[in-house]
Amino acid sequence: QNLMDNQVLSLGIELHTLPVIANTLKVNDEIFNFRLKVGYSAETSGGLLISMPEENAKAYCQELEQLEGCPAWIIGKVIDDPNRKAVIVDDVQYLEV
Repeated sequence: QNLMDNQVLSLGIELHTLPVIANTLKVNDEIFNFRLKVGYSAETSGGLLISMPEENAKAYCQELEQLEGCPAWIIGKVIDDPNRKAVIVDDVQYLEV
């Protein structure tokens, strides 16, 4: 949400996939709820977020992995939103890495 709060344009982000550190979901659910599933945990903020045209995203992810050996994921999309909100869809996929 911090990114959206600092936008000038009336845009939002709709997140359909959340990459998380392996086993942090279990810790979140069974030991301490650090709000991982709603996007407020530090485990959701350590990566690099890149915004680009949707038609370029798949090729970019493939090329990055080829060149750097690092996986990249398409985690959502930019949407028109006058309230400039980041939202996690109800059927979000958690990707443990």
